[in-house]
Amino acid sequence: MISDRYLLRAVAMPTLAVLIALAVIFASYSVTRYLSEAVQGEQAMRLVGTMIGLRVLIALEILLPLAAYLGIIIGLGRLYGDHEMTAWQAGGLSQAAMLRPLLVFAASIALMVAALSTYDRPWAYGQLYSLEIAAQSRLDLSAVTPRRFYTSDDAVLYATSKSDDGRRLDDVFARFTDDNRRIVVRAAHMRRSTDDAGVPTLDFRNGHLYQIDADGNGDRVVGFQNMRWHLTPSNRVIGYKRKAATTYSLFASNDSDDIAERQWRLSRGFAAFFLAVLGISLAPSAPRRGRALNVLAAALGFALYYGLASIARSWVEQATVAPLPGLYWVDAAVGALALAVLLRRRTHY
Repeated sequence: MISDRYLLRAVAMPTLAVLIALAVIFASYSVTRYLSEAVQGEQAMRLVGTMIGLRVLIALEILLPLAAYLGIIIGLGRLYGDHEMTAWQAGGLSQAAMLRPLLVFAASIALMVAALSTYDRPWAYGQLYSLEIAAQSRLDLSAVTPRRFYTSDDAVLYATSKSDDGRRLDDVFARFTDDNRRIVVRAAHMRRSTDDAGVPTLDFRNGHLYQIDADGNGDRVVGFQNMRWHLTPSNRVIGYKRKAATTYSLFASNDSDDIAERQWRLSRGFAAFFLAVLGISLAPSAPRRGRALNVLAAALGFALYYGLASIARSWVEQATVAPLPGLYWVDAAVGALALAVLLRRRTHY
């Protein structure tokens, strides 16, 4: 029907605009965070873009419901403000016919959020944890500042000076850990390169290698003119991270933290639907209060909702609240409120 497509377009366009704006704002915040860490040598610069993308993907389970919530209020608020809804009703469009495409839109958003929370969230967290470990284990000479210690999972470095192109360190102190041995190197110069197999290496010139055995029996000193030290891949493991655990595996756990994580994922789709319905219910107030004020009130309501959900999640993690009602009571309360307001304003549809 023409009316269905018109109503869907009226709410979908502002939803998309709000979502893009929120994603850009969130990505900008992440850029600031990761780039500041990269400058300090804590993150590999070339991994920053991937990490930001994963962070945005994780945040979509919150950004998408908020965008739909505000988009519905903005879109329907414009229709009510321009009296288009009144014209549709005068033309014989029933309340149920006007409400049907909006509920379909709300259900579609809810399904997308449920998929993001149930499947994409753990996958993205798993990728993010792996990349953070990889970034921390990559020694980056561009992040080394002369006369300051640089620490990574691979080494501890100190250099008196640095070449103009940033590829060579002079008067270098380096410390490595190899099995049970501690390796200390003092050299006149050091560069980073790769061997024939593509493994990153540190090339030292004119120095001494000090091998310090943990038992004190294998200590030795070796002088050299040229020495190559291979940087082995990090042997750190991620370990168990509930945010990266599959949703299926969380059902087998009785740990309160896992229960809270599971309930959070399962409730996000319902939360998105109830928020969208609440937006449909609040939209008729736009002509009376003004669109800007209506959107501000809606944003404050969203913040209150997710604030309560976060508190309820903490209670479940601390076993202060039993798994039932868990954190579902917050969504149930918002759903009841949305239904009550919708029924009260049924004459507007």
